Amino acid sequence: MMNGYELLELFGRQLREAIEVPNSWLPEEFRDERTDSVTLADLERKCDIRDSNNMTDHEYEKAEKAKRILLYTEQVNSGVQELTYLQK
Repeated sequence: MMNGYELLELFGRQLREAIEVPNSWLPEEFRDERTDSVTLADLERKCDIRDSNNMTDHEYEKAEKAKRILLYTEQVNSGVQELTYLQK
């Protein structure tokens, strides 16, 4: 028999598996291109993996900036008239 705390933990896990977030609401790194949405549990796992990389905030921001610069450079080189901006 489960106690109240165990039942709440089980309920929380099941709830995170049931709630889905549309890919359009998420940054690229958290999207799942195989489906239209991602569960909260998957997002939590992806955040845990990202956080376990021990990147400082500065290192993370620097990597994100480099990713955006590369994207914009590719767009300019391909002759795009209007840039598509990558949101943070």
